[in-house]
Amino acid sequence: MKERIKTILLFSLVGMSLFLTQKLWIQLPGRVVESLDTSDAYSTSYALSDMIAPNKYILNFGNKNHTLFYGDSKYHLWEDSKSILTQVLGSESVTTEEITKEQYLNFKEERSLVFYFPEEINTVLLAKTWDVKDPNIIADTIPNIDEVYVYLGTSDPFFVFSDKNQFVVVYENNINTSLLKKEFAKIEQSNNYDNYYSMREVYDIENDIYMPYNMETSLPTVYVSNEIATLDDNEKMEVANRFFNEDINYIREIVESNGSTIYLYDKKSLKLNINGTLEYFHALQDKVPESNLYISLSTAAEFIMEKASSYEGMYLSSIQDIESDGNFGYRLTYKYRIRGIPVLLGNREFGDYIQIDVFNNHIRSYKLLTRREMELDLDNVINNRNILSSYDVLDKNYEFLVKEYLTYNNIIIDSIDGYLEDETLRDEILSSIEDVSLAYYDPNLKDKSEKLIGVWIVSINEKIYAFNVYSGNLVFER
Repeated sequence: MKERIKTILLFSLVGMSLFLTQKLWIQLPGRVVESLDTSDAYSTSYALSDMIAPNKYILNFGNKNHTLFYGDSKYHLWEDSKSILTQVLGSESVTTEEITKEQYLNFKEERSLVFYFPEEINTVLLAKTWDVKDPNIIADTIPNIDEVYVYLGTSDPFFVFSDKNQFVVVYENNINTSLLKKEFAKIEQSNNYDNYYSMREVYDIENDIYMPYNMETSLPTVYVSNEIATLDDNEKMEVANRFFNEDINYIREIVESNGSTIYLYDKKSLKLNINGTLEYFHALQDKVPESNLYISLSTAAEFIMEKASSYEGMYLSSIQDIESDGNFGYRLTYKYRIRGIPVLLGNREFGDYIQIDVFNNHIRSYKLLTRREMELDLDNVINNRNILSSYDVLDKNYEFLVKEYLTYNNIIIDSIDGYLEDETLRDEILSSIEDVSLAYYDPNLKDKSEKLIGVWIVSINEKIYAFNVYSGNLVFER
């Protein structure tokens, strides 16, 4: 009984300490990155350049023949394109020209690659990540980008850097894209891909999202497990040693009644939750009056490489400004892929794979959901069922989307019948769709043998809906 009281008192003291040192995070919307100076930062690592990556990309073969990939593990088109784009961002002989959105859409009908980033990336930051010492006029012309176009036709190569409102063509005649063209042609000749069409082509609306009309491929069957639930005491202590870089004798351990374990050392704490989440906290020791995104990203990348057991398939998904008691930093969130397909986490309290709060050279908090793919017999890996196309899913769930759209716009109705036949309303709803992507959905209900569900994710009106790729039924919304 005495030992239990001691444990409770100790944990209370720790909680008070963390409360006093950790203030509420406040997002500062619209704050522009004030500094990208890298003079004091260490050199970029493979992890950093790999983490800042597109979440999907379109291959345009011409003649309205398009396909879409999510990962780069099979063809390495992004890896090959990075070396080309590095030359473009550092070349002193580039010329630029702004074009309209309509002109850019016409370019997409030519042989080309288009890379889509999960959010806008600062152009200088992207260049620095690729070790471009002196970014050229491209960074001044378009400070932020979320899309990069690489022309792969028969004429001289050119590129388009764009955000949602600006489209900048970049010409550099000394760039050699022949190897990229050769790999591109191999994919086309293999004919081993699904055809994608833009919603503009299919519905004649103002929406340029690409989706498949028919799906010939299947999704591999994937199971994942909770890593923390399978760790024994010695393995948990090894994790603590990795985070604290200290001998076991100096680390204090608290075991909660539910099986979660807390480790304490100096001003650091590590909690291994029985639900599969890992939480690390290290109180700020020095003032950080000015944030530097490049240094912060580099710090986060190095930390992940040192502490995470695996970071394969991980990519940066969002960057948020944070402030704590006059200190400025960033909250970085990372998503991950399995078999090249993004994973949507069903844990509503922990919406991303990794979340890091970083203040330049200091990691204040790190949260990780420890889900690991399980090895399966090859006979059970492939699901032979063809998946529904995203157009099929939209048709099947159109009435649901109409109801959601009317609710979002505060339109109260007695009957939906008249709205289902309204073509103007249909165009408004389909035009408001921001993204449609293939993904695995992880319900996060089991510690072991959790089967991931293939889904089409539809993003619309600040919400996401996940529909089962085989039945078309709604399985998750947030």
